[in-house]
Amino acid sequence: MRPEFRNFVIMISFLSILSFSCKKESEQQALEFDTQTAQDNALAEGVYSDVNNIANQAIKNGSSGLTTYRFQETTSSYLSVCATVTITPDSTGNGGVATVDFGSTDCLCLDGHYRRGIINFTYTGPYSDSGSVITTSFDNYYVGKDTTRMFNVTGSKTVTNLGQNTSGNIHFSINVNGHLIDSDGRNMDWTSTRNREWISGSTTLNWQDDRYLITGSAQGTNFEGNSYTMNITHALDIDFSCSWIKEGVFDLTPTGKATRTFDYGDGTCNNQASITVNGTTFPVTLR
Repeated sequence: MRPEFRNFVIMISFLSILSFSCKKESEQQALEFDTQTAQDNALAEGVYSDVNNIANQAIKNGSSGLTTYRFQETTSSYLSVCATVTITPDSTGNGGVATVDFGSTDCLCLDGHYRRGIINFTYTGPYSDSGSVITTSFDNYYVGKDTTRMFNVTGSKTVTNLGQNTSGNIHFSINVNGHLIDSDGRNMDWTSTRNREWISGSTTLNWQDDRYLITGSAQGTNFEGNSYTMNITHALDIDFSCSWIKEGVFDLTPTGKATRTFDYGDGTCNNQASITVNGTTFPVTLR
């Protein structure tokens, strides 16, 4: 082989190896800075938190003696006239089953979300009563901000009223074994253990003055099939006059990757948040 040709082959081989190495490094960096897992977790957080307020309003009205009714489109209603609620009391008269049926077509509710399908709440007493337990299940239930991107919600949720805490506020233990399916057929698992403190609105029927602080942890698998753990480091502020979580911070660690810090912001009601990975912060638009 001529020396100049041999040198040319060596140079091409070297450049190929260098190109491959740079590509692998670039791909690895992209994976390291990927924020999809944190966004998927925030989605699950919002979906299963949202169910609590639906239960609260349905069971409150059932405690007032209503057995079958539709929500009215007023500022005191969280849902819409397309939601039909059926209350089946148990033998004690305190508990029962509340079924909220949004119908078979996407219905725009007053919080700005579309819903269809059924949510079933089995309860031992009113939501605000100490010791009450509410178990939630779903029947072809879908929710989303856009009818072209609806999420099928499955799994179960159990809420136990623990009475008043040391601050004098009603608080709850919440356990979720959740599963979401997106419009592309991808699956996500979400398991969480939480404490929910009711800091405002517990004495009125107006859902817009309800406000909660959420603490706790979760683990799951995102829509790409990657597992992770998360822990709330600054309580999530759930204000039902706003369609989004207004404030709070959680740390999320995908398996084998750096921790992501998800920040919902300063308390302003909007769909903007941020994720920080390895010192770099990315803006996020909530779904």
